[in-house]
Amino acid sequence: MERFIQDTIKRYDLQIYTVQGSIREALGDLQSQHPQLQAVLMGTRNTDPYSRSLTPLCPTDPGWPKYMRVNPLLDWSYHDIWEFLRTLYVPYCILYDKGYTSLGSTDNTSKNPALRFVDKRGVVKYRPAYKLEKEEDERNSRK
Repeated sequence: MERFIQDTIKRYDLQIYTVQGSIREALGDLQSQHPQLQAVLMGTRNTDPYSRSLTPLCPTDPGWPKYMRVNPLLDWSYHDIWEFLRTLYVPYCILYDKGYTSLGSTDNTSKNPALRFVDKRGVVKYRPAYKLEKEEDERNSRK
């Protein structure tokens, strides 16, 4: 994961700010360090937890640091994401090629059992994330 992040920083000439804690705490830290920022780009999709009421442009919830949330992927499906990435050859984290379909923290992320198979020699292996058949199985590997 760290290598992918470093490669992405270099490829797109990004400036990254690392913060600890929840997303709410992270946005608070970001706001205090960079008060000129008014919007945050999110990778949220409407199948993600707590996202049903979101719109492509919406303010953060009450009690959160005030930002305009920009949600360009909100109406994209799991398969839409993978079609986009693979058709346009967009680099992605190698963990997705090793059976992971949803990345969280090291404490709550594991390989997705829906991608598990046993090869001809009896060795357990995992298909890449883009081979997941049922979109609703995406988060089966998260604790």
